[in-house]
Formats: sequence, structure tokens, C-alpha cells
Amino acid sequence: MRKPKLYNHIMTGVSYFLPFVVAGGMMISFAFLFDAPNADLPTFGATNAFSAWLLDTGSIAFSLMLPILAAYIAYSVADRPGILPGMVAGMLAHTAESGFIGAIIGGLVAGYIILALKNLTSKLPRTFEGAKTLIIYPVIGLGLTAGVMIAINAVVQPINLGLTGWLESLSGVNSVLLGAVIGGMLAVDMGGPINKTAYLFSVASLTAADGSAVPSVVMGAAAVSGMTISSSCALATTLFPKKFNRNLKEAGKAAYIMGASYIAEGAIPFVIAKPKQVLPSIITGAAVAGALASLFGLTITAPIGGIFTVPLTSNIPLYILCFAVGTLVSTLMIGFLVKDEEQPA
Repeated sequence: MRKPKLYNHIMTGVSYFLPFVVAGGMMISFAFLFDAPNADLPTFGATNAFSAWLLDTGSIAFSLMLPILAAYIAYSVADRPGILPGMVAGMLAHTAESGFIGAIIGGLVAGYIILALKNLTSKLPRTFEGAKTLIIYPVIGLGLTAGVMIAINAVVQPINLGLTGWLESLSGVNSVLLGAVIGGMLAVDMGGPINKTAYLFSVASLTAADGSAVPSVVMGAAAVSGMTISSSCALATTLFPKKFNRNLKEAGKAAYIMGASYIAEGAIPFVIAKPKQVLPSIITGAAVAGALASLFGLTITAPIGGIFTVPLTSNIPLYILCFAVGTLVSTLMIGFLVKDEEQPA
């Protein structure tokens, strides 16, 4: 079945931004692994020169993923003139914390603004070609895109603040419920504003009132549940290969690495292709993993999950058990809900 144009535009952006996510996440994970003896210090992850270099490199790659995502969505819509306004739209989404959703919307807006400018100027004489390339598309296109991004970010940012306040109201009342909510939020938009709100809330729990670093049950729940999101999609392609086309099977190979590296974005191709089946599945599995981790009182001292920070957990067997149970729940739900792909004749 032919996919809609909007789907293809978004997938073009996703295919270009995934390498930034994978490489950045791996670098950050290695930074904490090589700085493991200093887990109780405020400088954890950057105490020695090598870890600091890894952390800086990974953070730069991570900071570029939203601009790249938006730039190549706009490129897919409007060709090369879309790259500039799309990249700036992604950077505006990054700085204003509207995240993955803001970058997608910004990339589409930038692309269609450039497309509209192309149509409006299509009947100008050929002598205006230079003006279109150097002034009309980049200057007017960028100005209009940046103006629209003000409205997009203004809508998303209050949502983030509201979610953070809601999480704080749960803390201490019911840790199991809080763990389930954190896990579900990490999965619901896979790196977007809801995911980032839950993640930053978990990271903040690693610091005591006097500023010292403390092991955190909330971060433990986040660390375990975040790993299940991409891992379950990857495992589903292995256990239920007839339910996925060739592109998703290829995406599943990368999702194995991303899941083990605590990168939720590996699930994005699956959610885009089969949202009604995959999204509830990964949310449920992540919530189960987070609830179990909180129930067992599992703690971690690192502000990130993944196999590279396993030595920093309070109980390695329980860490692996919670991850395995959550992943299995999501995988089996995907296998049950997703129908077999139509095979070519």
C-alpha cells in the first residue's frame, strides 16, 4: 500500500537523524561507564579527561538531532531550499524544549512555506532565479518559519511545565505508581517533550537538597523502562518476522543497539508505521518495567540507563529482570496486535 506523502517526509527526516541519536547516545553512555568510580561526585561523567571528551562529543551529537530531523523533513517537502529554515526550526524546537514534536511540525512548516514561495514565484522571469535562491527562499522562508515556531513552542512549553508539576505531586505518595507513570511517559513520544519531562524529573532526583549526589529509585525506574522501548520493537521483528516489511526489519537491527543504549527513538519507525498497535504496547511494557523497578526499590546513580550503566545499579540481577519482563510484555503485545504483512505475489 502506498504511504501518504506526510509519512514519507517524516521518515526522510528520521532516517537522517537516527545516526546522530545512536552515536550521541553511545558516546554519553561510554562517558559514564569510564567514569564509574566517580559515581558519587557532582562531576560524574566528566571527572577524567577521556570521559569528559566522550560526554562533550555525545552531547554535541545529541544537540544536533532535532535540527537535522527538521532540516531533512523540510528537504523532503521542498528540496534544498528547505534545509535552512528547517534546520533553524529544529534548533528553535531544541532551545524552547518543544522537542521531537516541535521539530517535526517545524520541519513540515518550513518545507511547505518554501513550497508556497516556489509556487508564488514560479512565473517570475529567469533573471530572478538568483534572487529567489539567495534572498526570497532563505530570508523570507526563514522569517516566516521562525514566526510560526513562536506559536508552536508557546503551545508545547506549558504542556511540559504541567507534566513536571503533576509528576512532583505523585512523588512519595506511591512509588510504584510513579515508576509506572515515568516508564509510560518515556515511551509515549519517544524522545519528545513528554519523554524529556519524565527524564529530567528523574535526573533531578539524583541530587539531594544539599546538592550531593544520591542513588535514586525514580532514576532506576527510568533507566530500566527506557531500555524496553526500542528493545521490544527489535525483539518483535525477530520473533514475529511476518508482521513487518523489509524496511522495519532493517530498522529492528538498529533498534537492538538503541534499546541497549537507552535510546527510545529506535521505536519511532515502528510507531509511525503501526501507531495503534505499537504505541500502546511499548507504553505498557515500559510502565510495567518502571513499576517493577520501583517495587523492588532498584536504584541507580547515573543519569542514564542502558547496558553501559548496569554496574551502577543497586542490584544487577533485578535490573536485568525488570528490563526483560517489560520488554517481553511489549513484544508479546506487538506480536498479538500487529497483523501479518501482505507478502508479494
